[in-house]
Amino acid sequence: MNRSIYTYSIVFCCAIFLLNNQIFAANEEANTTVATGENQIIVSPMNILLDLDETASANAIVLDRDGAFVEGITLMVVSQDKTKLKIIDRDFITSESGSIEFSLLGKAKGDFIITVSDGSVSTHINVAVKDLIRYVLPYFYGDMQISLINPTNFTNYVKIQFHENSDRDEPPLVVRLNDKEMVTLRLSEELDSKLTDGWVELFATEILVGGTWTNKGYLSFDQIHAYQ
Repeated sequence: MNRSIYTYSIVFCCAIFLLNNQIFAANEEANTTVATGENQIIVSPMNILLDLDETASANAIVLDRDGAFVEGITLMVVSQDKTKLKIIDRDFITSESGSIEFSLLGKAKGDFIITVSDGSVSTHINVAVKDLIRYVLPYFYGDMQISLINPTNFTNYVKIQFHENSDRDEPPLVVRLNDKEMVTLRLSEELDSKLTDGWVELFATEILVGGTWTNKGYLSFDQIHAYQ
């Protein structure tokens, strides 16, 4: 997998940490956040990039010291700033699979921390809420490739959401582009899933250029200047 690509998964997710007023820092090798103690809490995703007034889903799993799921534990999920980053869906008792699910709503720009705790051990989710630039790729199919180009002199973070013409939901990809960097993504490899066809939304922190080759020629991203 390209070193710049981070996939949201159920238990394990590839991480970029928030640090020193940047969206995410460069500890790119950690794949779980684990609190030490009798139990451990694993959150997914560890890092979330939100547009203003956008929601995202997250989950937490509690395992005992032997790695077994812990059912019936009440977890506390606390936002660093409740007025700017709201937590919704507040059923925080772990299921048979040791998990809880909840949603986050970004109400104001900033970098925030969500703390997940059982009262003894805790772990964190890093959330960046930004005024993102939205793009649309009207069509993709199968194993096609997408090219992303960062024409700016700043680090650019791009969240890519695939909307397949099927009933399943694909998790988004978050791509980190250094200044003037270009990457090419083969969709099925990055998602570890065979895609059919559909369309793509892209949310970037800086100006983005790119597109894909189709059987009808090159198809570029369309920038959406405001939600209708």
